[in-house]
Amino acid sequence: MLDLAEEIAMECRRAGAETTTLYWSEPVWYSSILELPLDWLRGASKTDLALLDIATVNINLAAATDPAQMAKISPERLAANSEGADYSYRKYAERKPRTANLALPLVTPQRARAYGFSYSAWKRATESALRADYTKISAAGLKLRELFDDAHAVHITSRNGTDLKFQMAGRKSLVDDGVIDDDDLSSGNYQTTLPAGHIDIAPDENSANGIVVFDLPVTLRGKLTQGLSWSFENGQINRFTAAKNVDMVVPVWEKATGDKSRFGLFAIGFNYAAKTGFMNDTIASGAVTLGVGENKTIGGQNVSTFAFQGTLKKSTVDFDGRIVVSEGRLKI
Repeated sequence: MLDLAEEIAMECRRAGAETTTLYWSEPVWYSSILELPLDWLRGASKTDLALLDIATVNINLAAATDPAQMAKISPERLAANSEGADYSYRKYAERKPRTANLALPLVTPQRARAYGFSYSAWKRATESALRADYTKISAAGLKLRELFDDAHAVHITSRNGTDLKFQMAGRKSLVDDGVIDDDDLSSGNYQTTLPAGHIDIAPDENSANGIVVFDLPVTLRGKLTQGLSWSFENGQINRFTAAKNVDMVVPVWEKATGDKSRFGLFAIGFNYAAKTGFMNDTIASGAVTLGVGENKTIGGQNVSTFAFQGTLKKSTVDFDGRIVVSEGRLKI
């Protein structure tokens, strides 16, 4: 991805920007998190904090080539690393640099092998979602924003056992359509992911009641966590389970601090060209994503060193009696 990073840097410079390219070393990162003292991991990165003082735009291509080694990292070390990263995260949330996260660097043969994906099919799916007509995607996002911003009560159900109710909190929804324009910035949205195509909102964190049973696996630490399920009471998780590889997430959740168990995210995908089953689940049209933990960057109140989400492929979403998604099909 270094060649792509250099091409992006040159295009930015041709547009008049001053650029700095940071190289993220996978071997150094793994060695650091596996070997260095916990106090070192918990410390703030002075370099990252200094760069955040001056950077106005961040284009992120950093991604581990092989996630299988993540399973070797203890929950204690992951928690310590999250504490250290939290200093930069808080500064980032305060400064709000316009940010584009590119998903293409995630698509590697090693990651495909770890998660049991077909590398060629995954690459085609990602490129197809990138080549979609983003005029259409933007129009769909605007329609959904009107529905999100007018909604009060939300009810999500699915054939596999999901039955969750919650309230919106009167906050602005954030539309990710691949472009960060003035309208986005005025609503507090300064991030995009490419390929794009989803709408986020921080709902009323204390309002979630019921159960959600995710029908798509979650890619995590080189393994697929399958059958993820949460039970909520007044916005708090009182049961966190999974049918397979629950040890990849629950011990990390238990070690985390802050509002780690509090409802924090609701999103719907609207990229018609995206497919579920890889790592682009959130943007697929009709996919519904729910999350817990940290949500300050989307306008919420949760403060935590933990944020986690899962996605439903075939759910039904009701906004105040209006069906917006019917068994995974977007109805707008």
